Amino acid sequence: MMPITIKERERKKDFGIFFTPEWVVDLMTNLIDNHGLNLKDLKILEPACGACQFLLGIKKNRQDLFNRAVKKVGVEINSKVLNSVNNLNGISVIHHDFLLWNTGDKYDIIIGNPPYGIPSLSDHYTIKVDNKTKERYKEIFETWYGKYNVYGAFIEKSIKLLKNNGQLIFIVPATFMILDEFKKLRKFLSENGKTEIIYMGSDVFKPEADVTTVVLKFRKSKYEKNKLVLYEYAKDGIGPILKNDFWRGEIILFKSELSEEVENICSFRLKDLYEVKISPRTPEIKSSKYVIKPSDHESNGLLPILNGRNLKIGEIVYEPITGYWIEPKNKTKLRKFFAKPHIVVGLGFRGDGRLGCAYDHKAYPWMGDVYHLLRKNTLLNMDFNLSEEEVVDFLNSNIIQKYVKEVFRDITYHFSITQLSILPMPTREDLLKLKESPIWKEIGNMT
Repeated sequence: MMPITIKERERKKDFGIFFTPEWVVDLMTNLIDNHGLNLKDLKILEPACGACQFLLGIKKNRQDLFNRAVKKVGVEINSKVLNSVNNLNGISVIHHDFLLWNTGDKYDIIIGNPPYGIPSLSDHYTIKVDNKTKERYKEIFETWYGKYNVYGAFIEKSIKLLKNNGQLIFIVPATFMILDEFKKLRKFLSENGKTEIIYMGSDVFKPEADVTTVVLKFRKSKYEKNKLVLYEYAKDGIGPILKNDFWRGEIILFKSELSEEVENICSFRLKDLYEVKISPRTPEIKSSKYVIKPSDHESNGLLPILNGRNLKIGEIVYEPITGYWIEPKNKTKLRKFFAKPHIVVGLGFRGDGRLGCAYDHKAYPWMGDVYHLLRKNTLLNMDFNLSEEEVVDFLNSNIIQKYVKEVFRDITYHFSITQLSILPMPTREDLLKLKESPIWKEIGNMT
């Protein structure tokens, strides 16, 4: 294959295009299960097909299925990547937006690598879609929620195009496993059949893209709904990690000996004890009538607005970094919870996987990607006897850092509110048990 030019690479990004390595195509086509397929009327579909890698992969690896198929269809929105494969080998390529494409056919096998990205004309997002088209997407797809990624819509539409016992096999980002934007999609999956997920890690598309991926294998079946199996891919094979026959669309977490031990010992989850809030974003700060960017700020008695760069492990650096200031009396105009000292948490980054947590005893105003933990006034908190400083120490501990890495892996770049909310939280008595456990001795003391 000829090297891809910078211009071609940028054009591909506008459509969310990343070509799939051949070994992944081979892996996925060999996952097709003949069980339940109607071999006399077999129909195969590849959405966002581009060069029809997967249809040709079936020809290469599953020639019996390829030859039996009465229909082999690809759908592709971008005419510039349509390949001369059309009308060869019995493959029909349709030039259309798959998400808006109408067909009366149902398919036995739907396989491929759908585009991924937030649809928008904004420079901040990769999939260039006008507002009118985006509104049509929102009307059509029942799983659309929040800043929805188009690959979720591809999954929903494909499942609706499957015959009973039909199979969907997609390689997609792993983010649908845990992010709130995909809670409707997870529920949709659980209600329509059996969901199998093979965790592939973050190296599949490098250097083209740094994204953690999974292979989603889904069988449409009312008899297998609510079944979930999570696997992990390794060079020596695919091994199971967890199985759940009663899945209702909850977030999907990895399990380990450490995570199960910590969860068994800790009496609470963070969401039981704290409300989690996020700081005002930069656009809000810039547009606020209370925020000041003075030339002589030190003589004005103003408070600097802090951000993630002011937050260290167990420490807050109360110095002006952002360039934004506010009068002390007006800080609660940004957020009421800036009135009282509380715990602040950095988002944590994929690869590093570490939380940055400290106690803001001065109650400064904040902006950007920083979370704020506000202790609830509930009966549960009467049984929770750690001080705020002890909570900070625990969240910064080696135990929690390893827990985060093992349970969430490297699925997201940033730590989400959902992830933070389900962290296990111990009482003082639980903490003593943790310190006596083998995992504590193995990992080391709290930082």
